[in-house]
Amino acid sequence: KTGTPPRVDGRTIAFEGLEPIPGDERVRWFTYDTACHVPREQMPCHATRTTAATHQLIRDNLGETPTYGGWADSQGPRNCPSIEDKVVKFADKPSHPVFLEPEGRGTPEMYVQGCST
Repeated sequence: KTGTPPRVDGRTIAFEGLEPIPGDERVRWFTYDTACHVPREQMPCHATRTTAATHQLIRDNLGETPTYGGWADSQGPRNCPSIEDKVVKFADKPSHPVFLEPEGRGTPEMYVQGCST
């Protein structure tokens, strides 16, 4: 129940069907020290959504999740509900957003934001 999103190998993703999301036009840094700035091209994220089939798969396997399976009774801090909570608590929604974010320049791993458990 860390809230950490799963990671997938970007080499296995069919990006053609996804919506690219470019980086911010105005590049901002985590430091005010201009000597530390290393200008480089931003990496895009990609957006997609869950489907009815995704929701059914999650509902069919709720017992395998920490909260709904009963083997974790604490609630961790959350900025975003877990994917199983989205499917259960917002059952009237036909889909939920999912964002694929590159983990870094030197790795094919991508974070699957919006699908934490």
